[in-house]
Amino acid sequence: KQRKRIGRNSMTHYVRGVLEAGMLWHWPVERVMGHFDEPVGQDALDVAINDGKGLILAAPHCGAWEILNLYLMRYGMGAVLYKPGRLPEIDAALLEKRRRGGSQMVPATPAGLRTLFKLLKAGQSVALLPDQEPSRGEGQFAPFLGVEALTGVLLPRMARRTGVPVFFAVCARCKEGRYRVHLFRSDESIHSDDMRIALTAVNRGIEACINVDTEQYLWAYKRFRNRPEGEPSFYKNRD
Repeated sequence: KQRKRIGRNSMTHYVRGVLEAGMLWHWPVERVMGHFDEPVGQDALDVAINDGKGLILAAPHCGAWEILNLYLMRYGMGAVLYKPGRLPEIDAALLEKRRRGGSQMVPATPAGLRTLFKLLKAGQSVALLPDQEPSRGEGQFAPFLGVEALTGVLLPRMARRTGVPVFFAVCARCKEGRYRVHLFRSDESIHSDDMRIALTAVNRGIEACINVDTEQYLWAYKRFRNRPEGEPSFYKNRD
């Protein structure tokens, strides 16, 4: 019953995210910002930004992640990595709206990744989604909520190569149309040469965001679809 309730409320939050497009795309930016309460963990992020060494901010599919993008542009985020869609016309329209706050949207292509590394080398900040399930050639299994999950290796590779701090962020929906951003600094194991250790740190960061409000995570985005060799489907008889 609890799983069904969480799943149902998670989809409600997903629909709310769709409906938020009106304010996100058409309201003046300052009006949107007026709906934010005091952030949690902002001081640690400010210190890292002021160090001028660059940082990586990872925002999973939790809470109002599109509105989070607009919020982050106020804090000098150099670029946001995105996965291009299959329909160029829709992709172009989405990019136009997502750039409203001054965001540089960088595609997840070899050229786009080179841009991110250049920005980090120059001491700027970049953002990406850490919980998109990769193809098997671009990910490895690591524990996530106590279950082995295929996890993308891009974030820990970037962290290890650049040595910059990594923060996880979630924009939680609160009562009466308010929002609150929660920021968590990753532990240093995300820079580990041992990929499984680094990926475990990635998933711990995602878990910290989910724990702000479990029902606001996009559980429909099935993280456990791919299984280790020989392991049966995780979702069979669970839906």
